[in-house]
Amino acid sequence: MGKWLALALASTLLIAACAGGQGSANAPHVILFIGDGMGYGSEVLASRYLHGSDTGLAWRGFPFQAWATTWDVDTYNAHAQAAGRAAYDEATFDPSLGYDSGLYGAEPWPLSAAADDIVHLNSAATDSAASATAMATGRKTDVGKIAWSRSGPSSPGGPLQTIAELMRGRLGSQVGVVTTVPFDHATPAAFVAHVSARSSYADIASQMTTVPRSDVVAGGGHPAWCAGYFGTAELGTLRSSPLWSLAERQAGVDGGLSLGAAATAAGDKGLFGLFGGADGSLETPVPANAPGSPFFTRNTENPSLPGMTVTAARRMSTAPGGFFLMAEQGDIDWANHANDLPRMIGAVCSLDEAVRAIEAWVDEPGDDVDWGNTILIVTADHATGIPRFSSSASFAAGEVPVRTGSAIPYSWTYAGGSVSYTTGGHGNELVTVAARGDRASQILEALVGKERPGTRILDDTDIYLAMRAFAGM
Repeated sequence: MGKWLALALASTLLIAACAGGQGSANAPHVILFIGDGMGYGSEVLASRYLHGSDTGLAWRGFPFQAWATTWDVDTYNAHAQAAGRAAYDEATFDPSLGYDSGLYGAEPWPLSAAADDIVHLNSAATDSAASATAMATGRKTDVGKIAWSRSGPSSPGGPLQTIAELMRGRLGSQVGVVTTVPFDHATPAAFVAHVSARSSYADIASQMTTVPRSDVVAGGGHPAWCAGYFGTAELGTLRSSPLWSLAERQAGVDGGLSLGAAATAAGDKGLFGLFGGADGSLETPVPANAPGSPFFTRNTENPSLPGMTVTAARRMSTAPGGFFLMAEQGDIDWANHANDLPRMIGAVCSLDEAVRAIEAWVDEPGDDVDWGNTILIVTADHATGIPRFSSSASFAAGEVPVRTGSAIPYSWTYAGGSVSYTTGGHGNELVTVAARGDRASQILEALVGKERPGTRILDDTDIYLAMRAFAGM
């Protein structure tokens, strides 16, 4: 047995022991927030807009704080080839080839100057499919694969069981996925579908709409606003499906109310929310340039991420086997790809609102959901855009920078300085892992630094191990 496989097995046994006592009388509630494309720099910029400080976002107050590596098999192999080393092998891989914390920092920039090697960070990086698969299944895979194992010399790969499927099959848990981008996009799909190519939207959508893998699905991709993610014929089938109570975007109708009404009417059916705008997403809240008084304009025909997340959690909260809920803010990634700083700020701030809304919901009395049987994790699948800025320059709350330049990578200026994107693609930076819940720190601390002793670094596959341990499996 390879040393890293042995170490992973030992860690699994340790965290399983930490999770002891989980039983049917105390059903687990696992809530995972993913900020797609949200590097730490994006967090800082959004926090400055909201609070005028760098650490004001909700999850920065969680008791557990760490960082995660996000590399996938393709990233590893690119670095291995450059170093003259062997390609990825699950039993014998060297984690430092995925991300070398000695060279590039045990914390992300701007916390670590060592993490500012843009050439290295941009040379190879994961995509949302492979990273979401790592969190959903605990396995590394190739770019573009969704809950599907990596290809090898003698194998095309195959389906990988996800944490959602595991909880549903073993515990009878309900499963929900909500997202601000098309519902059949890579991140939500990785928890409830299996394909070898993330672009197989028709196949993904079919799995998510015709097979009862989920109890709640909500996101974008409505064909009346954006073609390419979900067909009109398939929408007709969904409308008449006995499996779902459907809420759709309608002109002039509040999307949050529509989703709530569909939840109330669902009975024994699943809840499906199909919304979206011109690019398939739910249209990001737009931050106003109002120094000292940050606020946002919103399109209410789409539900908000806080509204979708709480509606989904409330819908599943009485399940005897608990629930698994993944909520993605996918517009962060789309905004950073376009170097669109205001949209990125609006997207991160909506994630902040959603996390605060779920915290308030868990705190509500009168139900069986509390911090003793709930784990709430906030992370990112990878960084996108890698914005750089002066860490000391002033940035007033409510101030929106102004774009300069005519092509990606764009720069943005504000009264105290400027923000410069370094790429329109993904980066291999460390990303946030924050968690709360009565046993969250106990479980996650068993995984911190297991591959990189002396650091606060996890791997994205460790998020799967932590969720599985919390569920008592």
